[in-house]
Amino acid sequence: MWDELTRRSAYQVEARRAKVAELKLKEIVHQARGKLDALDRLLREHRDRQMLIFTAHNRFAYEIARRHLLPVITHQTKAAERKAILDGFRAGVYRAIVTSKVLNEGVDVPEAKIAVVLGGSSSAREYVQRLGRVLRKVGNAEAVLYEVIARKTVDEQIARRRQLRKT
Repeated sequence: MWDELTRRSAYQVEARRAKVAELKLKEIVHQARGKLDALDRLLREHRDRQMLIFTAHNRFAYEIARRHLLPVITHQTKAAERKAILDGFRAGVYRAIVTSKVLNEGVDVPEAKIAVVLGGSSSAREYVQRLGRVLRKVGNAEAVLYEVIARKTVDEQIARRRQLRKT
């Protein structure tokens, strides 16, 4: 049903409006203020450990970066800047990096042992890729992944679908 609506949104005004409304709803949920409060607590709790913070949208990633004075990597980040940020993270200059989807795969940052997911898709693959960023072996360090969701919203449904797909 939803795939059909997506297909129709290319040529039907009503379907396009529904699709735009869906995207706006998800953006609001993915940027819920309560998620910022939870992130504030996690940053304090894990201030001595390196952290990756994943968001669903670039706008939210940049907001978090400004709020906490953290580097951000999105698809807009140039290769040289991305390399400098990752090198700084590996060297311990930065305690956290904020990203949307860019660091999901293909980046090795074994120093990161804490991941905070503030939004994303219902894809089990995306979840596993994000988890994989903190599971790189470095001594006996424990890796932790937090998924912060807004209760009674599509966030719960997305997390539930992803959990069902993983099993």
